Amino acid sequence: MVPADDTHIHYGKGQTEADVKLPPGDHTLTMQFADGAHRSYGPEMSSTVKVHVK
Repeated sequence: MVPADDTHIHYGKGQTEADVKLPPGDHTLTMQFADGAHRSYGPEMSSTVKVHVK
């Protein structure tokens, strides 16, 4: 289940982008596909990237 909180952005309305404000440091961002009940389709339908914010 993908929670609905400040660290999880849901794209249920067809959004294609978002501005994410991150504090300086290392961060891991994961995009995952989920169904209408917010259940993840699993690791094969997700992608993770690590970023460093100065």
